[in-house]
Amino acid sequence: MEPLTNLRLTLVVPFYNESQILNQFLDQLIPVKDSLNERVDCQVLFVDNGSSDESFQKIMSRKRELGSFHVLRLTRNFGYENALIAGLTHAEGDLFAICDSDGEDPVLLLNNFLDGIEEGFEIAIGIRRKLFESRGIQFFRFASYKVLSKLSDDPFRANAGNFSMFTDKVRQAILLENKSFPFLRSTFYRSGYACKEYPHNRNPRIGGRSKYRRLNLLRFAIAGFLTATTSPLRFVAYSASLLSFNLLLFSILTFFTSQNQSVTSMESILITLFLIHFLIFSGISSLYLARVYKEALNRPIFYVEWLKSFSSNESPDNGEVDRRGS
Repeated sequence: MEPLTNLRLTLVVPFYNESQILNQFLDQLIPVKDSLNERVDCQVLFVDNGSSDESFQKIMSRKRELGSFHVLRLTRNFGYENALIAGLTHAEGDLFAICDSDGEDPVLLLNNFLDGIEEGFEIAIGIRRKLFESRGIQFFRFASYKVLSKLSDDPFRANAGNFSMFTDKVRQAILLENKSFPFLRSTFYRSGYACKEYPHNRNPRIGGRSKYRRLNLLRFAIAGFLTATTSPLRFVAYSASLLSFNLLLFSILTFFTSQNQSVTSMESILITLFLIHFLIFSGISSLYLARVYKEALNRPIFYVEWLKSFSSNESPDNGEVDRRGS
């Protein structure tokens, strides 16, 4: 690893309709950015995920304090993980970091992440110990990630998040793998690069309401399962083998016994189990088939509104940059 003073760090910060809390978040971020600038050339890349409020204006009102920064504005809300991929796709530098804009990620920990990179690790990642959420949502998160970590085809930490810092090699691995259905926290571990973990307590949200609702969490959990594990398909295969064995055994028993009431009852049970298994198989297969179909289409997972994006390096006066050809 070359001296950190020669490296450029880009901090990717996605946001969506956070005008109520962006000033408070920037109050936390700017001092940390200044401290990072003493060690690396640090810049911030904000990813506006189709906001319809005054979030962009709030950032622009602090541009003198922010120094070197960019705002990448997407044409609509493409989802949190897709916004991260958009940021990492267009980010430039040697090191990259991800931080949420709601204040829940302790931004001071970025200095510790940088220590880990200086020690030679390719990834420095936050491990969540405490969340300020309702007990129901906390239990759902814990249960779904715990199950996923056990069933995942590759190593995976249940309480890892996207709050992290990593080298360009890791960024390339993320962009190579997450083409249609990003699930970054799984990629960090699947990539196999040296990783240092930093346990931490998440902060309470600065204000406003989280954009994640229970239905969104359920969708995200299902997407994570489809991306990280093929266990549901293996379950169907194993259970089909067991059911087929039972059907064969029943056929043999029926052949050597008379048609009595117990045999008829067993036949009904096995037919019911077969129908249930068929419905489960159809549902799981349809989910994976839809995932394969979407992957085969290879459609872009985000579009950038370049005329409304901003780069402090390219246009310090009005900031609007036309980079549609890039």
